[in-house]
Order: sequence, then C-alpha cells, then structure tokens
Amino acid sequence: MSMTLLAVLVLVPTVVVVTAIFLVLWRERTSVRQSRIAAVSGVVLAAWAIVATVLARRGFFEQSDPNSLPPIGITLALVLLALAACLVVSPSLRRLLTNQRNLILLNLWRLEGIVFLLLMANRQMPALWALPAGTGDVIVAATAPWVAAGVDMPQGRRRAIIFNLFGMADLIVAVGLGIMTNPGPAQVFHTTPTSELVTHFPLALVPTFLVPLAFVLHVISLSQLLGGTWAPQPVASPARSR
Repeated sequence: MSMTLLAVLVLVPTVVVVTAIFLVLWRERTSVRQSRIAAVSGVVLAAWAIVATVLARRGFFEQSDPNSLPPIGITLALVLLALAACLVVSPSLRRLLTNQRNLILLNLWRLEGIVFLLLMANRQMPALWALPAGTGDVIVAATAPWVAAGVDMPQGRRRAIIFNLFGMADLIVAVGLGIMTNPGPAQVFHTTPTSELVTHFPLALVPTFLVPLAFVLHVISLSQLLGGTWAPQPVASPARSR
C-alpha cells in the first residue's frame, strides 16, 4: 500500500473523529457553560490531532535508540493521563458525555481495522499484530450500531458492558503486541516485517490519538453502565420536586 493512500485512510478517520466528538458534545449542551466547554474541547481535540500529525511527520514517535523506552508507549501514557485529568476536573465535560448511544457509536471509526488487515496482506505489518488488532476493531465497529440501538432494552445494558470490555481488551492487545513486535527494549517477537510502520506517519496517529480517545470513551461508558457516580446531577429544588 502506498504511503499516500495510507495517509488518506488514516487522516480522514482522524478528522471524522474530531468532528463527531465535537458534534456530540455540542448537541448535548444545556447551558452557556457547557457550550463553552464543548467549543473548547473541539478546539483542543483539533489542536491535539494537528500536533500529533506534525510530530509523526518529523519522526518523533520512531524508535531511534533501541535501548530507550518506546516513544509511542510514553506518549500514549501521557495522553491517557491528560484525558483523565480533564474529565476529573470538569463536571460539565462529564455531563456532556452521558449519552450511552453516542459513546458507543463513536467507535465506528474502528473500521480502520480493515486498513491493518490490508497492510498485513501486503506484508507491510506482521500478522501477529495486524490480525488480532484489525479483526478486533472491525468487530467493535460492526457491532456498535446494534449495541447502541438496544442499549435501553432489558438486555441492552449487559450487551453494552460486554461491548466495552471487549473494545478495551482489543485496544490493550493491539498496543501490547505493537510494542512487542517493534524493535526496541520491549521487543519480544521478532517478526518479519516488524510493526515499525506504526511509529511512522501516518499510522502513528492511531496509537497517539485515536486509541487513547477510544479507550477513555470505553472507560466513561463502562463507568456509567456499572452504576458508578459519573456526572453529578444538579439537586432539584423543593418547588420543582413537587
């Protein structure tokens, strides 16, 4: 597969994800403050995608020193921490992410897994990584509309929990195998080819932008489904409660 075609197949879903998340936040807003939070979130997501793209093009995520920690792994950890911090400090942002159907449907981008399978077929990525990562992503994307449509039905909550657990496991497996098949201190499997392509532009956008977003959305959805306190609701006044 040519790098030009691969760039299109990665950049287009990235733009779609940024747009989709902004539209979800914007549609769920109910106050001026939430409108501001939605707008700022959209700008931050777009800026993050642009920064990740620029860094990937400059080779920032490539493993230059075989004895150093993988830049992809470090970036992924830092991004997850940053996302968690934003959600912890902003109740308004959490309230904008309480629609289960939206959270589930945002996984449609994971049809990107087809690209991984095509790269495997072209012998550009190892089957040990591409087969589980690509197949898992396609399953998540294909089942997302069905799970979202029935989330309010009697068995819907159970299906959504399984969906989120499977989606999270798929991401963990993909990241883990990506690191273990990439040249560096954490390499366990010496495959031909290696997964080094995932550290180059444009594929580096997947683990540094799309994957942490998807993982956090799974966590948010699962937290709500399991009955945890996620977005505190304003207490109704006595006059309204009558």
